[in-house]
Amino acid sequence: MKKLFVLFVALVMILAALPAFAQDKADWAWYGSVRMWTSYENTSKETALAANLNNGSKAKGWNALTAPGVFELQDDAVTDWQLQTNSRIGVNVKWGNIGGGVEFGQDGTAWNGSKDTRASIRLMYGTWNFGSGTLLIGKNYTPYFYLVSNLCGPGGGECNGIGFGSIYGGRRDQIGLQFGGFKVALAAPETGNNPSDINTSAPWAPPAANGVDIDQWLPRIEASYNANLGPVNLFVGGAYQTYDIEVGTVTGVQTVNNDSWVLGLGGKSAFGPFYLNGTFQYGNNIGQGGLSTVLQFSRQLINGTTLETENNTYMTGQLIAGFKLTDTFSIEGGVIWQQGKADIPEAGGGTVKQDEWVYYINATWSPAKNFFIIPEFGYIDNGKLSVSDVPDQDLGNVWWLGIKWQINF
Repeated sequence: MKKLFVLFVALVMILAALPAFAQDKADWAWYGSVRMWTSYENTSKETALAANLNNGSKAKGWNALTAPGVFELQDDAVTDWQLQTNSRIGVNVKWGNIGGGVEFGQDGTAWNGSKDTRASIRLMYGTWNFGSGTLLIGKNYTPYFYLVSNLCGPGGGECNGIGFGSIYGGRRDQIGLQFGGFKVALAAPETGNNPSDINTSAPWAPPAANGVDIDQWLPRIEASYNANLGPVNLFVGGAYQTYDIEVGTVTGVQTVNNDSWVLGLGGKSAFGPFYLNGTFQYGNNIGQGGLSTVLQFSRQLINGTTLETENNTYMTGQLIAGFKLTDTFSIEGGVIWQQGKADIPEAGGGTVKQDEWVYYINATWSPAKNFFIIPEFGYIDNGKLSVSDVPDQDLGNVWWLGIKWQINF
């Protein structure tokens, strides 16, 4: 009887402790987002001249044999109908002062939309809130991150004007700290983009040197500060990385140093139903630093013979305005400018430059909670390739009329 009484008391104590055990369990919050891009996209014939001039569109100018020995550039157009690569499913986890998250996406959509694609890890990170701040380890958005535009086309892609001047350091492996609005991180560097070899016949050609070795000993350093001042939100941030490129030549091994950095300012303001957003960035060799841009020139220029280098200067500005008519319908439009410019590292010197302008207008309609239909019209003027002592070369244009469809669950 005594043993039964002891067992009964033990069971009561266990049952009484169950709520405490339950409260100690991690809180898992699942989410998902499916996004489709459907559009008609048109590129002018000049977009056949170099990679990326189609700005992400599946349409690209092409070269046709129109007579014996005669080739002529042609315009191109396509209907794009795809599951966007930024569709995702993930989970946020919280367990006391420990948290984290995992997010899966896809590597890409097949041309015909029927072939299965591989899943990819967009995010995988853990956090520790130690009271005065938060430590983050793993793959997440870096501190140099401030999106102000809903621009999506052409080609769908990541949207938010990424590649068109948005402040976006990407999702990278990192160790970071956050103290209120201040963030700093040591992130995985980008060392896969070699300098661009410059010559008058093909200024975007990759370097031809063999026997290249990368020496990198510092991670990419990023920091930012975000402040709310009434109806205005302000952002300031920057990123820096450095590495050496060792090149084997007939006269021995030579070292080429690459430093890439960028500074960015941004702001968002809301006055009643109106909002006005803007960003400005200035930097050097951002393409080698892993920052996204569709410009032809975003990397250091190199003379493939002498290995003399010149830095690329990057500038961009965004001005976005919007009006919220109702809780379920809003209109937005914007103007974006990007420029890449560099001195030419060869005899005679000179410069190479490209200015690109983007104009767009879209509307967001939400006929049901977590369901969004976003029609959009946009136009991209790739500008002219300006090389000293060489006639300017028209780089063409892209325009599109599309709809982004999005359901969050």
